[in-house]
Amino acid sequence: MENGEKINIDILKHLEDLSNKINNVMASRTRAVFEKYPITFGLLILFGVTTLHEGIKGLMHKFGLLDLNPIYLLVTGLLILIITGTLYKKLDK
Repeated sequence: MENGEKINIDILKHLEDLSNKINNVMASRTRAVFEKYPITFGLLILFGVTTLHEGIKGLMHKFGLLDLNPIYLLVTGLLILIITGTLYKKLDK
C-alpha cells in the first residue's frame, strides 16, 4: 500500500512542478497586463468567483443539499477542510 501511495504522491508532485513551470513562464506576460488594468481584472475576478459561488449554491439547492440540517453542512465543510489540510501536509513533505 505504501508503494501505491508513493506513486500517487509522485504523480501529484510532478503535476505541481509542471504547473509551477507554466506559471513562471506566463507570470512575466500577465504581470504587465495586470499592472495596466488592475481594476478591470479585479472586477472580472470578483465576478468570476461570485458566479462560481452562486452556481455551486444553485446546484446544492437543486439537489436538496441546502435543505439539510445546518449541522450536517457544518460537519461536511469541516471534514472537507480537514481532508484538504491533511493532504496539504502530506504533499508539503
